[in-house]
Amino acid sequence: MSAPTIDVLDAQQFGLPRTGAIYLIHGSQLALIESGTATAAEGTLQQLRASGGTAVSPAFIFLTHIHLDHAGGAGHLARAFPDAKIVVHERGARHLANPSQLIEGVRCAAPDLFPRYGEPLPIPEQQLLPVTGGEVFDLGHEIQLEVIATPGHASHHVCYYERTSRTLFTGDAAGNWNNPADVPLTPPPRFDLARGLQTLATLKRLAPTYLAFTHFGMTDDALSHLNDYERRLIEWFDDIRTLRTSLASDDIVKQILNRPRYAGLKEAERSVVAMCVRGAILSIEAGSA
Repeated sequence: MSAPTIDVLDAQQFGLPRTGAIYLIHGSQLALIESGTATAAEGTLQQLRASGGTAVSPAFIFLTHIHLDHAGGAGHLARAFPDAKIVVHERGARHLANPSQLIEGVRCAAPDLFPRYGEPLPIPEQQLLPVTGGEVFDLGHEIQLEVIATPGHASHHVCYYERTSRTLFTGDAAGNWNNPADVPLTPPPRFDLARGLQTLATLKRLAPTYLAFTHFGMTDDALSHLNDYERRLIEWFDDIRTLRTSLASDDIVKQILNRPRYAGLKEAERSVVAMCVRGAILSIEAGSA
């Protein structure tokens, strides 16, 4: 499924198809939403050239947040397109200019996955365009992209709402779509459950026609999915709270990974599930869930 003027590029996250998406928006100005991982950058450039020849040069690269599966390739794309503006929440901008803390944080939170992300490159400050929410970008051809502040998954998370086609680019605020590792996205260091639920209420009020997921693809069953993800998020934390009454953290991770819905996943997908379990545990321990 694809809404008008929007193409889905497969970022081949962790070497897996249909796991990480980058969206190409065809206004009079071209724009990308998300950059994929650093390891995906060369493949993304090849897909862009195939979609429009050497003339393809995005004016904007919109990032939902700075986690390396969404923003790790941004520095590589910024180098390839030096006139492009990299749009990101103001809280994340400094980490893209100097990604050393970001790299170390991911290395600690997901050591098994870190090599699969690749090394992000710093982005020149003149290419960074910080936002906070409420900004609207007119891309031409009646395409208007609104920045929606959506904390919870991360304090610096934003979604993007394309008003004409009523397409909402969800980042990680509304979970996965049609993804084998279909787990609530609660990574370390801290998921904020109350703010995540408030974000879902905000997204439902927009009444989008389409949801465009970074992980992976699009659906027109928008309201049903948002309601379902809200329910699953609450149940996920209730489940982990119950397990904590009798199990240590590592044993909780093992028990959840052994459940039928996760037992057959590939190694990288199992690492994602484990990371989200650990993140939920940390959130409960910190009192943010």
